[in-house]
Amino acid sequence: MSKSIGIDIVEFNQIEKKISDRFIKRILSENELFRYNEITNKLRKLEYISGRFAAKEAYTKVYKKFDEPLNFTDVEILNDSLGAPYIKSKYRPNDEILISISHSENYVVAICTLE
Repeated sequence: MSKSIGIDIVEFNQIEKKISDRFIKRILSENELFRYNEITNKLRKLEYISGRFAAKEAYTKVYKKFDEPLNFTDVEILNDSLGAPYIKSKYRPNDEILISISHSENYVVAICTLE
């Protein structure tokens, strides 16, 4: 596949309305869920899950289509030792995807590029 880009923006209040145990388990992998549960600040938890949701949506837009249905828990947005996000995915594990996530007061935006 040639170079590609995907972007997504999410309003915090829209994610806040959806938050439930079912929603969280549908979006977050085991590793992400572990990190989510370590967060004690309510706003930071909302930023975390909203950022993961936006990042995974942006990731899907990079590819447009998958050979099998995409399960968000099979795509992980993890952080390196400096706190920068990176993607670990079972769908295309050898592809190099660059990712950035940014928050404002009301929104989170994520962008992914396939190098």
